[in-house]
Amino acid sequence: MVESKKRPDEETGAVTENAKKIKLDQKNLKPSQTLYVKNLNDQIHPKIIKHNLYLLFSTYGDVIDINNKKRGQAHIVFNSVQNASLALKCLQAEEFFDKELVINYSINESDIIARLKRRTEEEEGES
Repeated sequence: MVESKKRPDEETGAVTENAKKIKLDQKNLKPSQTLYVKNLNDQIHPKIIKHNLYLLFSTYGDVIDINNKKRGQAHIVFNSVQNASLALKCLQAEEFFDKELVINYSINESDIIARLKRRTEEEEGES
């Protein structure tokens, strides 16, 4: 989140914005279909991590996508917010390849979810 303060420029008198970064409170994120998982073991091959994440998280609901392009991190997209919430509660601090998982809701909505929402809105608009 960015908080901006408007201040008049001393020389020109024009109003400018100075952005100030605020530390994000991970505990108060809005529940979403996408979970952010960190503290993954980066010594394991990414394909193996992705496969095992799917096996672990699909126990709690339909997993639409897993994105683990960054080392030690992954985004897991569920078909519903309820399934994502259940997985977050049950798997928080679970050991995975000798490291404890750190799970939170994702800050941004997944591209896949955004596309699905747009498609359903277009279909409803045509009907």
